[in-house]
Amino acid sequence: MEYRLATTDDMELLIDLRKRLLVEEGQTVSPNIDEQLRNFFEKQLNADQFVQWIIEEEKSVIATGGIQFISFPPSYFNPTGIRGYILNMYTTPESRGRGLAKQLVERLLAEAKGRSVQHIFLISSPMGKPLYKKVGFKENDIYMEYFIQ
Repeated sequence: MEYRLATTDDMELLIDLRKRLLVEEGQTVSPNIDEQLRNFFEKQLNADQFVQWIIEEEKSVIATGGIQFISFPPSYFNPTGIRGYILNMYTTPESRGRGLAKQLVERLLAEAKGRSVQHIFLISSPMGKPLYKKVGFKENDIYMEYFIQ
């Protein structure tokens, strides 16, 4: 297994993985959003505001997960004001149950900690909630959150 960070060279792969995730979440495949996804990934990766990990096995992608860094006004619980939003968590159906998503979340949290980001949040599918709770995320009415000490 190989873990690596996505780059703009992975554009078509990132687009494909995102679309697979959306379909599994029940979204309809219409309209074509390839160009919008391409613009998002290119802009965010180049601005270093988005990090996407990829796990490959035998040269095939089996899991991926990303974190978007977003600026908010500073607060007492988050003096930098920067929050991390975990998204694009996807494991291929045949690779599920191997702990890959947990490993990705741990890498994303380490990335946030390395940037002095203390507040991480996400919106989870029902399938993902047990994983995030196990890692330490707390559920509120809208999303799940994690605070780095």
